Amino acid sequence: GEKDAGSSSADAASGVTVRERTADPIARAKATHVDAVGDLGRTKAFDLHCDTLDSLCMRDVEPFATQLANTVDGDMVENDLALAAGRMAKAAPGGWTQCYAVWVPDDLSHTPFTPLEFYRHVRDYFRRQTAANSCSLARTEDARSAQTAHAWGSVAAMLTVENGSPIGRDLAVVDELAADGVKMLTLTWNGKNDIASGNDTADGMSDFGREVVRALEDRRIVVDVSHLNDVGFADLLRVATRPFVASHSNSRAVCPHPRNLTDAQFGEIRDRGGLVGINYYRAFVADEPAGRDVTFDQLSRHIDHFLSLGGEKVLALGSDFDGSDTPAWLARCDDVPALFSRVASRFGLDLARRMFCQNAQEFFERNETR
Repeated sequence: GEKDAGSSSADAASGVTVRERTADPIARAKATHVDAVGDLGRTKAFDLHCDTLDSLCMRDVEPFATQLANTVDGDMVENDLALAAGRMAKAAPGGWTQCYAVWVPDDLSHTPFTPLEFYRHVRDYFRRQTAANSCSLARTEDARSAQTAHAWGSVAAMLTVENGSPIGRDLAVVDELAADGVKMLTLTWNGKNDIASGNDTADGMSDFGREVVRALEDRRIVVDVSHLNDVGFADLLRVATRPFVASHSNSRAVCPHPRNLTDAQFGEIRDRGGLVGINYYRAFVADEPAGRDVTFDQLSRHIDHFLSLGGEKVLALGSDFDGSDTPAWLARCDDVPALFSRVASRFGLDLARRMFCQNAQEFFERNETR
């Protein structure tokens, strides 16, 4: 499980026209494939969520030791996981920005860590790795500097936190997160913390949680609602004053899982100027029997549905790489160029560019300046 825990668009600059839903799919593929792939040299990727950090630096700690079977070797630049900066730079030569989450599990009883200690342990690994590999990984605390990192051939690495549990009941921790350069915080994981409750539970947001949201907004740490339950989402609407995101969530109308967004929730994120990252986790793409992979057509239904709700400036990538079971054809960063090509073929080059980087880049730049 997840951590077991119809139109045409013209690109004026290149004179490329990508036709979206040609009657003959083979003709459509021929007409678009070369253009989309030829454009890859300039295409960028901006992924809102992965669990690569935990998989690398917590490999001896439960639940990772059991899940990973201690097979993980290497570091953030070279490893056998889905995301390795060396391969990411090749996959998106125009530049790759990655939100690296510190996932703090709800249950730390098998570990020597409190939630805050767990966060600090992973944060310190991120710091050491970005310092030691500065040619490949540029620690990015302001999205406006991502372009500079890309120009040097580096992956722009942004630190995020999945689960507000390290905050405990101490708002001073929000100051620590801000000082650490954390750019986004997922309020909950699947269970309950002092802020709110995840989709496994039924409680809403606490009074303290409302204070946390205000503190995060004050410090320009983006609030992330992926994992938050429906009651907590409704409570957030009454307190949030800045745009927020769902970093790795799909459409509940397409795949009826509580981790996915209702149309009304998507509409709120859209109207407030937020983002929704398409999650590659199979169980959130389609309800398929064990052993049967999900298809690109099934993934594209989520894109299509969000576009029908006016989401062309909302869509982003939220891969959940290294924290979930993704399709065999989308198993690693090396598979992302082919995904770009397929999205461009089906939805047009402009939408592919928006979803793969532009929407997220513009959102995080706005977050710094407004």
